[in-house]
Amino acid sequence: MHTTRHLTLAALKQRAGRTVALAALTAAAFTGSGVAEALALPTAPVAATTAVTTAITTLADDTGDSGTGSDVLRSGAAAPAAATLRDRIVAAARGQIGVTEGSQACQKYLTGKGQTCRNTSWCAAFAEWTWRHSGVKNGPTTLVARGVGKWGQDHHLFHAGSPKPGDIVVYGPPANTPGGHVGVVVSVNRDGTLDTVEGNFGSKVTHRHINPRTATGGTKNWKISGYVTPPGA
Repeated sequence: MHTTRHLTLAALKQRAGRTVALAALTAAAFTGSGVAEALALPTAPVAATTAVTTAITTLADDTGDSGTGSDVLRSGAAAPAAATLRDRIVAAARGQIGVTEGSQACQKYLTGKGQTCRNTSWCAAFAEWTWRHSGVKNGPTTLVARGVGKWGQDHHLFHAGSPKPGDIVVYGPPANTPGGHVGVVVSVNRDGTLDTVEGNFGSKVTHRHINPRTATGGTKNWKISGYVTPPGA
């Protein structure tokens, strides 16, 4: 029985390694082990394997408001190395849901910028932090939301449609002009809607479920102009 379970899980790792990598965070929380041990699933009992299978579904469907995926990530765990760059960005963004601008946790988004979350618009800083935290190098550094779109255009990474998880969504035409807004796409749904995580929305990091054709953001209530692809994704 042990050998059969080992082979089955080995096949699972080959065919669905990305999903297993994401679920490892939840497995680690269930077992109290580290991510490395959670990825070594052949030694897990059947009950734990069932729990991990459930966790895969929970993590994949988690909207980020509450639930296993968000809670595990907020505890400080990082996405496993086997996860793709986009997976790591999504995990980083979901793990920050609920951080308020009055908390010390918000200040890490503005490290080195000489600002605080209370005295500046920080949606761009949050989106940039999720990329940087996930391993993106030479990303945008502007605090101007629409400026992130301009950066994307200058680097041939801006696109008007076909968003993917990990992209930055830009509200307002790309320009180095205030008044816009940005967030991070965490899910592209079959019905055409998106799930995003956006900093400085309601003075905190907020999960949104949006229709990209009608959603607005920023002080001027701009509609979405497009998306910026993470370099290297």
